[in-house]
Amino acid sequence: MLKSGLNLNRSLIIISRQTRNREEKEIYSGLLKNIESGLSLAEALKEEDVFTDLFTAVVKAGEESGTLVEVLASLEIYYGSKEDIKKEIKKASFYPLTVISTIFLAAAFIFKFTLPVFIDLFAEFNGELPLITRIFLKLSLIFNNYFILIIVFIILLIILLFSVFKSNKRNDLKSRFLLKVPLISVIYRDLILAQMATYLSLLLKSGLKLISALELLKNIISDHQYQNFIKKTALNISKGASLTECFDDSRYIPNLFYYLIMTGEETARMETMLERAGDYYSKKLKNEIAKMLQYLEPFLITLTAIFVALLAAAVMMPMFQIYLII
Repeated sequence: MLKSGLNLNRSLIIISRQTRNREEKEIYSGLLKNIESGLSLAEALKEEDVFTDLFTAVVKAGEESGTLVEVLASLEIYYGSKEDIKKEIKKASFYPLTVISTIFLAAAFIFKFTLPVFIDLFAEFNGELPLITRIFLKLSLIFNNYFILIIVFIILLIILLFSVFKSNKRNDLKSRFLLKVPLISVIYRDLILAQMATYLSLLLKSGLKLISALELLKNIISDHQYQNFIKKTALNISKGASLTECFDDSRYIPNLFYYLIMTGEETARMETMLERAGDYYSKKLKNEIAKMLQYLEPFLITLTAIFVALLAAAVMMPMFQIYLII
């Protein structure tokens, strides 16, 4: 709308009329009210307290540099890309979580209601039960005897894991764990690199100086180790070092990322090269998620088949033996 020549107030009024969501209408109404009272768009965004620091800072820089339209266009592309990555991650996690949950619930149902029916039957069997049958019967007895304790333990474990990953006090522990776990560490690192490149490109495009952009970037990136790395980088740049020098031989920055930054500094096209780095790592991230899902699906199917086969063997083998005796 701004690109077409409409002013900010009228654009907000039109957008407000397009939405049926009451909360969104209230946000637009609040923005319009604050802008009409003399605040800038960035100041009005801060008053609403629902917009991220990144969004507000980029809009503020765009207003100050007179490039608000271009900055908003960049934000649109960024949030569209971010939403695509979110969908890929949700898609990749939905299938394995569903299969694992189904296996667990099926096992719980079998141990709780099905196998106990066979215990009395097998108890009358004079011969020795097959090993696999004895294992499953033992698991069934343990599950039934300690059912409440097992459920409580699982709930407490979920709460503990949730609190650990949500707690700011354990940021370093979470960071070290996620950066070292096989397979997950590759995806997690590429996610951070894609965010770093995209955020930094966006901030520099909006008109912010490199040090200011890095200071803001430090608060946006969620990983503790990368936060410290960015903080150290900003400090070194304030002392006269270049971004390339700070990224050289760093275990946090892969060679490709480094060479793209070096090329950006040498050709004075830092924002462009950062944008390309962000695109590259975003695509790489999507491919890695798709590849992981490609190998994970047959593995989970095989795991399910093995569980069903073992359960069938545990039940059917003694049944056949009893039939032969009869």
